[in-house]
Amino acid sequence: MNCPMEDRRPAILVAYAAGELDRETASALERHLADCAACRPVAAGQAAVWKALDAWEAPSVSPDFDRRLYRRIDEGARLSWWERLTRPFRSMPLRQALPLTAVAGLLLMASLLLHRTGPTAPVASQHEVVGANQVESTLDDLDLLRQLSTADSAESGHPDAM
Repeated sequence: MNCPMEDRRPAILVAYAAGELDRETASALERHLADCAACRPVAAGQAAVWKALDAWEAPSVSPDFDRRLYRRIDEGARLSWWERLTRPFRSMPLRQALPLTAVAGLLLMASLLLHRTGPTAPVASQHEVVGANQVESTLDDLDLLRQLSTADSAESGHPDAM
């Protein structure tokens, strides 16, 4: 048998401790456990867990359990959302509530300080009104630059001329 711990199959050891293996597999695993120092403590630990679970007895339920349960459910249904929210903190002593409140306040102040934006200058309009004469002048300048660029590249014999 291959080692369950080396093959990363410890579930077979759990099944062995629970008594869920067939006789042939269980006897093969017992022979393996006699020789394997890695599997022996795992199997022993699982056996101890199953033995403790077998010995455990659940406490008996009180006869008025159902009545008390339904009464608590009805009380919870009648509470407002604020009472439901604060109920877990009512029994908390002041000694525990004060540090929690202080930490919450510090976190709130830190988040406000970190996200605070300083005074900002008014943003200038990104869209400028341009006159038709200015556009025509700019296009003429670009045409002139293109002609100069073409003339320079033709004189230099450059193959990438426009």
